[in-house]
Amino acid sequence: PTMKLACCMILGASAAIPTVKLNNGVEMPLISLGTWQYNSSVAEATVKLGMKVGFNHIDTANNYKNQDGVGRALAGLDRKSYFLTTKVPAPSTTKYYDETNQYLSDDLRLLNLDQVDLMLLHFPPKTNDCAVMQEQWRAMEDFYKAGKAKAIGVSNYCISSLECIAEKATVTPAVNQVEFHIGMGPDPTGLKSYCDSKGIFLQAYSPLGDGTTELITGPLVSSIGKSHGKSGAQVSLRWLVEHNIPLSTKSTSEKHLQEDLDIFEWSLTSEEKSKLDAATSPAGTPSFMCKSETVVV
Repeated sequence: PTMKLACCMILGASAAIPTVKLNNGVEMPLISLGTWQYNSSVAEATVKLGMKVGFNHIDTANNYKNQDGVGRALAGLDRKSYFLTTKVPAPSTTKYYDETNQYLSDDLRLLNLDQVDLMLLHFPPKTNDCAVMQEQWRAMEDFYKAGKAKAIGVSNYCISSLECIAEKATVTPAVNQVEFHIGMGPDPTGLKSYCDSKGIFLQAYSPLGDGTTELITGPLVSSIGKSHGKSGAQVSLRWLVEHNIPLSTKSTSEKHLQEDLDIFEWSLTSEEKSKLDAATSPAGTPSFMCKSETVVV
């Protein structure tokens, strides 16, 4: 997958949010505003704030139980002015296809939209049952072919999960959204190189780590940030951008959201990038579903 600059949304005087071109030609803005752990009213307020400061990609999910708030925030906006990602959970019954279809319909209803830009399977079933994943993906393909999503993908999928759905898929996932941040290296568990080989974009959630401040105020990112006049958090996000990794960030602070968007007009030196590549802390795994997977690349 390749990344290119496209003038999707003007930030300040000159900066544009870059896009990545997905495997079906759809252009996806490189950074999205996430809404995990926000109730509907907080999600509504945050999306409105994010759109005001310049975000044009919003990320939500059925499991977040806030899609109605996200929908209210986007109501009345030009549909072409934003890219929307949402997700459906693994099924809880044995009617895998039908239940997935119901979740897909629920997402559109709650968002009050006829189409989303990107629909993801949120995570594999806890059993890691291949037949379940294949039936869920069949429902996703039908949703896509009906024009209800411009692109479809997965989240928290391991290599084995991707290989499972590939056995029967007629559409390759466009995106695999996983945990990805400094400390995990540039190719955690070989998943990045595997996805690259299949034309699947890895997208990072928890780009600043999970439950740690090391990638915000820690000495490594802070010292590098100081030499660029940037914050430690901006360095952490920039590292992903330089590895061609789209990312989802979140904040209810206008200042932090503005800083999150200021990661495209400057670069890390090769020495700085190497130091960040080599960092082993904070540790992380791309998916809570595949910590012990034997990787075959």
